[in-house]
Amino acid sequence: MGFWAAGFDVEGIDWNHDAAATYSANMGRASCENLIEIEEWPNADVIVAGPPCQPWSRAGKRLGGRDERDGFDIVKQFVENVNPFAVVVENVPDVARMGNRHVLDSFISDLEALGYRIAEYVLNAADFAVPQDRRRIFVTGVLDQEPLSLPEGRPGKVSVRQAIPGRHRRAARGSQIVSESMISYIRRYEQASGCRIPRDVHPDRPCRTLTVRNLSGATGDMLRILLPDGSRRTLTVQEAARLQSFPDWFKFRGSERTKFEQIGNAVPPLLSLAIANTVKERITQHGGGEFLRTDYPDPSTTAASATMRANRRRDTGPERRLRSALHGSGLRFRVDLPIETKERRVRPDIVFARKRVAVFVDGCFWHGCDKHRTWPKANSWYWESKIEGNIHRDQEDSRLLEQLGWKVVRIWEHDTVSDAVAVIRKELGSI
Repeated sequence: MGFWAAGFDVEGIDWNHDAAATYSANMGRASCENLIEIEEWPNADVIVAGPPCQPWSRAGKRLGGRDERDGFDIVKQFVENVNPFAVVVENVPDVARMGNRHVLDSFISDLEALGYRIAEYVLNAADFAVPQDRRRIFVTGVLDQEPLSLPEGRPGKVSVRQAIPGRHRRAARGSQIVSESMISYIRRYEQASGCRIPRDVHPDRPCRTLTVRNLSGATGDMLRILLPDGSRRTLTVQEAARLQSFPDWFKFRGSERTKFEQIGNAVPPLLSLAIANTVKERITQHGGGEFLRTDYPDPSTTAASATMRANRRRDTGPERRLRSALHGSGLRFRVDLPIETKERRVRPDIVFARKRVAVFVDGCFWHGCDKHRTWPKANSWYWESKIEGNIHRDQEDSRLLEQLGWKVVRIWEHDTVSDAVAVIRKELGSI
């Protein structure tokens, strides 16, 4: 998200369906793939990678390079095949400790052999206005240029109280009161681990590191808030997201547990933004050209910028009018229902699940209508690429659904509501 906020046009790949769905819902296209089996390499000017940290984390079995989740070799393959201008890799600092150092050194040597100049540094998210003490190592590389500079932090620390004001003093919807038996277990855990200060969330300092384990699991290390009456409660999803510096509008997909897992695994967006800005600055210094094509262009006018921001991903005017007409004619359906395919989740605008009919309502501009497709004169290079990408994604979505036996109906924004209803009724009646 930090690179998205810096203006990069981002695309995600993850093996987890819920993570890919969250990515697609907030920032752009994401696919769910097993990278070990990948056959087609995407085009990219920057590769941002987060190999699993479990092989190196102190909380795991510390199998390092012997762990099947070690992803450094896959990152190297991506860089070798894609040949990006820059690469950014994040992991836990333990990967650089003596017992694992040879794996990291080998990875860095491989990148250097490909022509990349490497910088390695450990950053604390709390130094970048993130309300959390979270130390992570970053390895960055730039092709045939000087290494990237250290990103600049921000003065002062952001406390838990500032991130979730008032919430630390009361129960919250979505949280759970920690049971007495769990409190006893936590007390024994803290005594056994030599913990001098209770590991409650302290309101006047940054939170300790958020992890999958202490967010989603009932463990002795779990994150909890001490309430004025002496009871303790767990964090809500929104509170955990704020402590990772996600904005409130960012929506996570999946169950509560998988939402916590996504948050615990994430790089805090404000920290990522600082690194993205160093990459963007170097690309700009390089002279722009093909590299700047991934960046969002400056809007031609303030009015144009406001118009683009006002566009909605779902619940557009044509969608609402068509849904109202379908409902009025006696048809019942699901809205924005995710359908699992072999490659990714597809979300048609209207779904008749029993009949297996999926309806998409496509805007003429964004989806390249043959009758009304026009290329803006300002920033035409960007919009041509963007709309062509949307057309390709539409074709792929239709193909994936049809492979599963779905009937796909595409309605254009310019189609009349009566004509659209007639087309849909015809498809429903033919099944």
